[in-house]
Amino acid sequence: MLSRFVDAVAGRLAAEWLAVGTQGLVFWSGGLAALTWGTGQSPLGWLQDRPPGTRIVSGVAALLAVVLSGAAVHRLTPAVLPLLEGYGWPARLHRAMTARQDARRRRLRTDWTRLHRALGEDGGPGSAGAPPGAYDAFVRTDAALRRVPAAPDRQLPTWIGNTMRSAELRPYDKYGLDAVKCWPHLWLLLPAETRTQLTTARATLDSAVSAFIWSAAFVLWTPWAWWAAPVALAAAAGVHRCALRAPCAAFADLLEAAFDLHRFALYDALRWPAPRDPAQERREGPRVTAYLWRGSGDPAPVFTAPTVPPEDRP
Repeated sequence: MLSRFVDAVAGRLAAEWLAVGTQGLVFWSGGLAALTWGTGQSPLGWLQDRPPGTRIVSGVAALLAVVLSGAAVHRLTPAVLPLLEGYGWPARLHRAMTARQDARRRRLRTDWTRLHRALGEDGGPGSAGAPPGAYDAFVRTDAALRRVPAAPDRQLPTWIGNTMRSAELRPYDKYGLDAVKCWPHLWLLLPAETRTQLTTARATLDSAVSAFIWSAAFVLWTPWAWWAAPVALAAAAGVHRCALRAPCAAFADLLEAAFDLHRFALYDALRWPAPRDPAQERREGPRVTAYLWRGSGDPAPVFTAPTVPPEDRP
């Protein structure tokens, strides 16, 4: 997956560590409340009656618990995101949820066709004879369809997985370039500002994933407070529904936009003749992908002359 490559190359931003630390403090504060509920005594009140040495050791231990748990969640985040996408699921559950996603895609496609016909040829918001609200419904349906791969065999069982998968497949549909195979090479050619935008978007997505982990982990306090389990379930569902989707969509859109705007830098760097029109580009894209993936011994195409930077020209 492309997101793994961005994560490996760019690393995490300091802002993500701040977010994880804040989320960890919320988790441990809730744990203190659960312990107080279950034992009938606040741990902080218990410490007040202990010798200074015990209080110092307990404070250091609490600080270490917060730091180490934050580091653990930080390490778990790259492994949890693929699970949220739908990778590594049991086969039966994977098939059932993928079938549900495909049924949703078919419903969206039916609605898209109906609304497109209602709007007429121009498809604009002022289409004559269109029912009220048809244009807004069409825009929402069209946007939702972009988050689902068209081929049923390429779909994943979750909205997050389909959003990422559709962004990875679209460069091939449009330009013949396999995004996963070409991405490491394109990444090295991206402008610094574009890479910064991608790493920032990935950090935001990772922060949302870590919030999901902390929310689900709150169930660990159930032995001391019965309400910890429903709180964990509600919090994890809320994060998944409200906090994960927006950064996932933003990151997927940026991945696709990187190919839309900078794919010709790949042709230039390889000295591969640039296609003259979209039809030729779709034919050349798979050849470029195969060349990057396994090389070629063919005499064609003939490489272009290297581009001389303006500052080096006589």
